[in-house]
Amino acid sequence: MNSIPRTLALGRQDPASPHLNLLRNVHEAVARELSTSLSTYLQSEITAGLGEIGFLEAADFRNALPSPSCIITLKLFPRQERMILHFDSSTALGLLELLLGGTGSAPPTAPRELTEIEWSLLEEVVRVLVRVLGAAWQPIVAVEFEVESLGSDPAALTYPEPAPELLQVEFHLEWGQQNGSFKLAIPRAFFGAAGEPAEQQEASTEPDQADFKRNLGLLENAQVEFEVRLQGPTLAVNEILDLQAGQVVTFDYSLQKSLHGLVNGDVAIMGHIVSAGRKRAFQVEELP
Repeated sequence: MNSIPRTLALGRQDPASPHLNLLRNVHEAVARELSTSLSTYLQSEITAGLGEIGFLEAADFRNALPSPSCIITLKLFPRQERMILHFDSSTALGLLELLLGGTGSAPPTAPRELTEIEWSLLEEVVRVLVRVLGAAWQPIVAVEFEVESLGSDPAALTYPEPAPELLQVEFHLEWGQQNGSFKLAIPRAFFGAAGEPAEQQEASTEPDQADFKRNLGLLENAQVEFEVRLQGPTLAVNEILDLQAGQVVTFDYSLQKSLHGLVNGDVAIMGHIVSAGRKRAFQVEELP
């Protein structure tokens, strides 16, 4: 297996600056965690590595993207900035093959636009990715992600005027006999406080903490969706299509094994199913 390239393209910036060193270290940690999280979610060994990281103009980023591509725009709450997540078509289709039970040994698929169902499935993979990003960015800036748009044509990407300078972060992926990559493009101003002295960061984040507490109070009575999942064996699509009425699917899940309780399909709470009178309940054992 070829080694994953790890180069640093910093344009006009000093490679030794604390700002850029911090961003590089943060996203190297993202790559390590992605290897584990994607391998677990897709149930196939995936290796992720940091590729090039550096600053560029928004127009240069857009013009370098192939067509068709898989372009996802995400809002970065509570900030005003937006992040662009780009998968080349073959990478997206390869990950979807794994998600649907494939082995990753099939030859790369010719570039094409995704169907509506494929976009929906790719969003599930993106949830895993942004969960890792959010945890890694937490020491710099707390953020929540919301998908704003999905598209295949790079020419349709628009930016406010004047267009912001972007931080581009590239990651390489390897699975089975295939490899691929994806890129993040985040406005440079989003990480503007990275590398500042601690007292300056604390002073600049105090208003945000006040807003966070106020918003949390407003959300206390909000309704959320809670579901408990059995992370059992997987089935190939052809096996599902061959199911007949009356057949039994065995989950092969131990009663002693912990279950994942998911809040809004994202935040995981560990626990067990217990009896509560004539009903069943979920007993919380571990919080995130």
